[in-house]
Amino acid sequence: MSFTKIIFTSIFVFGIGIFQITNNSKTKSEYEKSNGSIEYLEKEFEDLPNRHKGDYRYLKITTYPYLFEIYEPNSEPTEKKIDDLKLGDVIEIYYYEVPKTKTEGINRFAQFIDMEGKPYFIRNAFQKQLGYVLIGLCVLMNLFGFILFKIEKINW
Repeated sequence: MSFTKIIFTSIFVFGIGIFQITNNSKTKSEYEKSNGSIEYLEKEFEDLPNRHKGDYRYLKITTYPYLFEIYEPNSEPTEKKIDDLKLGDVIEIYYYEVPKTKTEGINRFAQFIDMEGKPYFIRNAFQKQLGYVLIGLCVLMNLFGFILFKIEKINW
């Protein structure tokens, strides 16, 4: 692998890391928000999930056009749980979207779910930590690229 390929790959991975940290470090009020009543709430939707059956929740509210896919183990402990919600409950859901949300019709980026001011889901910091890991990986890739560059330069 050449030095330039390593650098470009590192820049790409660094960008993904920054995206992860930025989108998962906001306060609740900085996310998009939809209020609506629950019209679908199940552990499966069509052929989903493909893995970890029983850990996902699929939720659709009346005021948002896409289905939410929520990985329940990514929740911080709260007094109430997603499974305490019922069809017809009016909730507030805080989220962000990516272009894939619109093409797939599934939003996998719910950050908070509240009902009557009580939290039912708070996404834990895993995604943010993943961003930091990716940035650390970039530093290692750059060091490896620099060493490779020096070795190639010596062999010339």
